[in-house]
Amino acid sequence: MSSSNQTQNPVLKEDALADILKRIEDLTKGRLTYPPRITKYELARIVAARARQLAMGAQPLIDPQKLGTYDPIAIALEEVRRGLIPFVIVRTLPNGKHVRIKLKELLKLSEEFDVKI
Repeated sequence: MSSSNQTQNPVLKEDALADILKRIEDLTKGRLTYPPRITKYELARIVAARARQLAMGAQPLIDPQKLGTYDPIAIALEEVRRGLIPFVIVRTLPNGKHVRIKLKELLKLSEEFDVKI
């Protein structure tokens, strides 16, 4: 059994190294903007916007009964955690250009960088 673990470890390390190299390439070519995660300001803005929609009568994307609350902020935060909200985040770069990132993609990056929401 130890011999199979030894053969799998180099493959896992190569995959991790390839992923790191891909991220570096994405950063240098401008396909990935810093920070590669959702910021607390972006999170606050998204939750506030979605909570306002819910308070104005929008249908929740999750079941509030299963969540145990009808609080729009709690519902909005849970919808963000699950990646259900189809929002796009627009970041302005120092050179004045704008980058549009889907919330779902940013949440995936946040998971990879161990950011808790």
